[in-house]
Amino acid sequence: MPAISLAPLPVLVLGLIVGVSALALVANELGKRVSLSFPARLLLSGGLGMGVLSIAIKVVIVAALSQTDGQALAATGLAARNAVEGWFPEAEHATPAATVSRTPAGLRTWRALPRHAPAPRENPTTPDKVALGRMLFHDRNLSLDRSLSCASCHRLADGGDDDARYSTGHLGQTGDRNAPTVLNAAFLRRLFWDGRARSLEQQAAGPLLNPVEMAMPSLAAVARRVKENPAYAPLFARAFPGADPIRPDTITRAIAAYERTLITPDAPYDRYIRGDDDALSAAALRGMVLFDETGCRGCHIDPVFSAAGTEKPLGIFRTFPIYQRDNPYLQRYDLLVDGRPARFRVPSLRNVARTAPYFHNGAVDTLEEAIRVMAVSQLGRRLSDDPAADMRLVSHQVDGSEPGRNIAMFRNRALSATEIADIAAFLRALSAPIMPE
Repeated sequence: MPAISLAPLPVLVLGLIVGVSALALVANELGKRVSLSFPARLLLSGGLGMGVLSIAIKVVIVAALSQTDGQALAATGLAARNAVEGWFPEAEHATPAATVSRTPAGLRTWRALPRHAPAPRENPTTPDKVALGRMLFHDRNLSLDRSLSCASCHRLADGGDDDARYSTGHLGQTGDRNAPTVLNAAFLRRLFWDGRARSLEQQAAGPLLNPVEMAMPSLAAVARRVKENPAYAPLFARAFPGADPIRPDTITRAIAAYERTLITPDAPYDRYIRGDDDALSAAALRGMVLFDETGCRGCHIDPVFSAAGTEKPLGIFRTFPIYQRDNPYLQRYDLLVDGRPARFRVPSLRNVARTAPYFHNGAVDTLEEAIRVMAVSQLGRRLSDDPAADMRLVSHQVDGSEPGRNIAMFRNRALSATEIADIAAFLRALSAPIMPE
């Protein structure tokens, strides 16, 4: 961004002082002529002075910005030319112009996932805490019948979930929501489909106490189970120095610390963003642009590809599905909740190719079908390979003394099978193994 010069500022400040002083004298004289009290004359002077001040501020802003107009227009023209041509000529090896976004969120630059997740001040990540959390994450003794652990529903090698429509919990029970992946959850501001947990520490307690999942009666009961295993005592003492380190809060803090290390920052997408021009296939690059232009990026915001991440310009929740009229997927996949659309936290698309089945009810088995469902249900798109379906003519008769008619054509309304395949190729490029610690 070009620097903004404030050279006119001293002159304007001097003029402002002189102007306000003169107005104060004028206001005082006018007040005397109409017999205003001294406080009223002060109020009149202040009002006139604030008016002059606001005008002066506007003058400074306009003067400063006017110096950059030529450069801004030149940059805009270059961006427009590159967008039309589809290439960045300044690159050593020309690549498709996939790094410019025009989303309502105003995000212009695609971003790679950080290699380390931020930790809250009250629970800094330490190696001792992570080692303890890993042990707790895989401990089946923390469930009521000692048969389930966190890892039972969040298999890290398989994408961080269990590949089931609904997870199997205590005594074979199943819930009514598809288990989200735990991978990269450290970059989300809200956890669970309804977003009720605001941190990994809060989230860690949920499955332990849920009667359908691990079914422990209380966190105090969880702490007693932990104390039964003598191997935990030295680990807790190192991770949480002090008296009585094995407590409900230290258990959830340790699990959360471990989960903050479960990130996947080296997907082909990330390598491309960091400068590897060969990391993405031609289909994935086309899909990247389509993902943006179609509107997907308005909710699935990079780098975590969720509005519940660090960027949330439009809020972390979305109503789903939005479009119900002539939507064949509503009944086919039972998308409504109690006969109505529901509001869900926007899920991350990181590793989405490895976390089928999809949606809150796990009703869709393939990535391409999930894209079709979202295109129709959330973006109001058509699905067609017919070029005519990509356009819609709108004609309106104008009333008046003479006949008249307005006509317009709306484009980019349909997604073809090739475009869906390209978007799927891009989404598959968001998968990566867990970063080694």
